Amino acid sequence: MKQIIMDCDPGHDDAIALLLASRSDQIKILGVTTVAGNSELENTSRNARKILDYADIFDVPVYAGCSTPMMRDLYRLTGAIIHGEDGLGGPTLPDPVTPIEQEHGVDFIIRTLRQAEEKIILVPTGPLTNIAMALIKAPDIKDKIEKIVIMGGAVVDPGNITSAAEFNIYVDPEAAKIVFASGCNIYLNTLDISMKAVFYEEDIERVRAQGDKVSDIVARLLDFFADTHVKHFGFRACPIHDALCIGVLIDESLVEFQKVFLDISVNDPLTLGETVADLWGITGNEPNCYISMKVDREKFVDMIAEHMKKPYISKN
Repeated sequence: MKQIIMDCDPGHDDAIALLLASRSDQIKILGVTTVAGNSELENTSRNARKILDYADIFDVPVYAGCSTPMMRDLYRLTGAIIHGEDGLGGPTLPDPVTPIEQEHGVDFIIRTLRQAEEKIILVPTGPLTNIAMALIKAPDIKDKIEKIVIMGGAVVDPGNITSAAEFNIYVDPEAAKIVFASGCNIYLNTLDISMKAVFYEEDIERVRAQGDKVSDIVARLLDFFADTHVKHFGFRACPIHDALCIGVLIDESLVEFQKVFLDISVNDPLTLGETVADLWGITGNEPNCYISMKVDREKFVDMIAEHMKKPYISKN
């Protein structure tokens, strides 16, 4: 059983990643930490609890983490144009019943790793603020991290917030630079593959036709997400970026990776947040992460559809 901490900023694709992880018999979610990104921290913390409560997941605690990037202001940018003003636009979900935990998300990450008997996987699908802060505050936790599976960056294809940068890395590039320089075992799912792992209209309808409560809400989330992609990107399809990080934990063959050296642009306004990868090994720097190179779209669609109709079974 893979033990994970999910660090997220729900967000439609974060919400589906949470649901996918919860319904996998290979994964145990030790806790969810939230971060400001797609929306303000108050919204992302509420959205995480909304989706968990709706899916009858009442035994996974949610901890609010950092409300701003490490060195920058959040107000300059959130994902409202894609995810709606509250970060989870579209279907109206009931307010959460499960309370937010009192412990700060960064402290939860540190405490859980220090107390763990076995190594834990971190799955950050938003800006990397919480992960970077945990590594700065408690460098010893690195020994308890099996790997960090990140959604972020764009290496070959253009970014989705600037031509150079993907949203998660752009929001807090300093945090990303710290994480990639940490020496942890890092797997990075970039836009290069997540924009190819899309749900088309027939895939959304397949999920909707399953008829159960969770499949229905996923289809309605995808409807909203597809509409915003038409408006802002000119195509109707849903790249469920964040769920790929869970997908590769369920089936390693879903994504092919290449080990490279990668660094983050933090000083140049033109390329701020760019994930700069040494694909040809010409810098002489030791590789520090695995980046995604190829994805099996059909396998990904099948995986999400099949897992959404499964009942939640507590692993606690």
